Amino acid sequence: MNHQLKTLLVCFVLIISTGCANSRQQPQTKGIKIGELAPRGRRAQPQVLRTTNIDVINFELPAENIKSLDAVWQVLNADSFRYNDPNGFSANGLRAGAGEFGALDKINEMLKSAQAKKLSATSLLIPNGQAEVLGMGRLTRKTTISYIQRQGALGSAEAGPGILGLQVSARQIADNRPLASVQFVPIIAASTEGLAPELAERIKESDLRIYSAGFGLNMKPGDFVLLAPGRYNADETTAASRFFTKTGPKPAVRVLLLVCTFVTQD
Repeated sequence: MNHQLKTLLVCFVLIISTGCANSRQQPQTKGIKIGELAPRGRRAQPQVLRTTNIDVINFELPAENIKSLDAVWQVLNADSFRYNDPNGFSANGLRAGAGEFGALDKINEMLKSAQAKKLSATSLLIPNGQAEVLGMGRLTRKTTISYIQRQGALGSAEAGPGILGLQVSARQIADNRPLASVQFVPIIAASTEGLAPELAERIKESDLRIYSAGFGLNMKPGDFVLLAPGRYNADETTAASRFFTKTGPKPAVRVLLLVCTFVTQD
């Protein structure tokens, strides 16, 4: 009997102790409102990433068919561009035309009729005030190249190894509609993949931008630019030949269709 009584007494003590421990662990929230649990001070507002989206369709046109583009240029507008240097752009052998969404189907049909073959499509997501590079080829080793400078003057520089590409930068314009100022410049950009950010920035300072072949315009969603050589020329001193021309048994030229698809608004 005494043994059973002692056992019951021990169990009772353990139950009481456990209950006390549990009661000590419960937060004292009685009388506290939900709003009082929120952190004090000004709340951070989510930041909207302002971007300009450019879809790029890459075509290859047989060099012998380049005259077929004459009909395409007549449909497009060449007066809306701001050239870095009109003489330098012409000397670099490039030609550009602008259009709006309603003309896209017609341009695609005209390119198809000229036997332009669609090679690839890619999207550039450009943060406001920054630039992205559209890769168009590679320079496999460091070499001295000749290129056309402003006013058609011939210059030279060491470049490579790196990426042959088109640098596309965009800065949004304050307006009641989505609108961005977009700039295009051929570039030979040093490869910085896998490098520390500080070292990558120093290396980028040696990138060769062919500013004489650069141009810009204002674009809204649906606007597009067609960029291609004005004629076939295998002379690599021009931007048209170095960036847009393929030599060999089947010579061809590259045609870029760059379509603005979206401009983020605040």
